[in-house]
Amino acid sequence: MYSYEYDSETGGILLNSSPLIFSKEPRPVYYQELDILGFDKFWNYKKNDSYPYMWAEANNYYYRGIKIAKTKGGSCYTAPEIIILEEPELNGEQLRYIDIPAMVEKNRSIMEGLVQDTIKNVYNTYISQRDEIDIFYVAFSGGKDSVVVLDIVQRALPHNSFAVLFGDTQMEFPDTYEVIELIQKQCKEKGISFYRATSKLKPEQSWKIFGPPATTNRWCCSVHKTAPQITLLREITNNSNFTGMAFTGIRAAESITRSEYDTISEGHKHQGQFSCHPIIEWNLAELFLYIYSNNLVINNAYLKGNSRAGCLVCPNSSGKHEYIKRSTYTKEVDFYLTRIATTSGKTNYSSEEMKAFIDAGYWRTRKSGRELNFGQDKYEAKSDGKIPTIVVFSEIGNWLQWA
Repeated sequence: MYSYEYDSETGGILLNSSPLIFSKEPRPVYYQELDILGFDKFWNYKKNDSYPYMWAEANNYYYRGIKIAKTKGGSCYTAPEIIILEEPELNGEQLRYIDIPAMVEKNRSIMEGLVQDTIKNVYNTYISQRDEIDIFYVAFSGGKDSVVVLDIVQRALPHNSFAVLFGDTQMEFPDTYEVIELIQKQCKEKGISFYRATSKLKPEQSWKIFGPPATTNRWCCSVHKTAPQITLLREITNNSNFTGMAFTGIRAAESITRSEYDTISEGHKHQGQFSCHPIIEWNLAELFLYIYSNNLVINNAYLKGNSRAGCLVCPNSSGKHEYIKRSTYTKEVDFYLTRIATTSGKTNYSSEEMKAFIDAGYWRTRKSGRELNFGQDKYEAKSDGKIPTIVVFSEIGNWLQWA
């Protein structure tokens, strides 16, 4: 929402009252990320994550306002290239931490105005919609955005007036589950209902049935997130046609698509589902300032360099963050990469060729089941005659239900 600049005094970020035209989404960088990427070969720093050392904007790294390095490339099996631009400290001296307390204090007044406006908007939304909504809930993911939204909502509304709903895909980062356990405990202490929605299918079952998800075939969101949440909300409200309002952590700066969202929007997947996006206009600088100001939990995935906390393997994810994910959660990520290899229709590939196929991300472009080794045409529909016909190639148990 507000413009920002890097503060050489604190090593942090300084907001100003000018409206932000474009956010480069600065995120704090901790020693764990520096170690994973290999910056320890170039810089001297303490292996302590009490505070971050610098900021990153996409692949660019800034230390006390100076762009000192960038990375290039990177994928599951291939480390990104490190390009050093400037020496952060003279004579190889140790890196200095960002002075988080001083940064928070410098931004206190402008952040207080932003926060109070956001709390007021959440409260006004609740008051204006409560007669039409069956259930208000925070759509909680365990990521930074939903952590902030939950804190704002619980400050704005009575704790018995909303719930917290975690859509557990069963494919989340291990660090995310640690956040979930903590938040669930905190909700219980505050009298806030916490629910976890989970598909009846385990990921190992669904990947075997549908094959790996792809950019044009993201069945995973429906099967493991949307459908389980809707089913659970129906049980909670005891109403199959309930009307719900989700408080989400969606922000306009995250993508072009999300920049077109209104503060309140109606869901297209399920009738009667509405979403309120309290921090839609916030940028990442403001988000982390709020987290540091209120001592909120930070998912350890971010300390390791992940820009988002999501699924272990996602067709919409690429670049160096794929390398960071696999380096951090090797066993868990390799479980799904193995599924990609064993279901691929590239049955003539050697192990090295399959590794290169996965590393290049070609598996994400799958359009249909024909590209899987168990995929085949079940039927052919013909409409060249007066009467349309369907020719079935493989036996279907209950053909009428199938049709």
